[in-house]
Amino acid sequence: MALVRCVHHGKPKGRTQTYVQSVKPLSWPKTAAVCGLLGCKRAGLIWLNESVSRTYGSGQRVFGFNNASMKGRAV
Repeated sequence: MALVRCVHHGKPKGRTQTYVQSVKPLSWPKTAAVCGLLGCKRAGLIWLNESVSRTYGSGQRVFGFNNASMKGRAV
């Protein structure tokens, strides 16, 4: 799984996931990926958990997020 957090809010502290790597979303910093914290409208980085980080290392660039409402593409 992945989620989005702005640089200001930094590395997420997941309750069920451990996020190990951040990647820049497409068109960073002018991206449609926005920090997922309530009230924050800053551009965000995509944070990957360990299993998704491995697939990123293998060339995968489209990730599912913690809910089914969207997906994101990284460069």
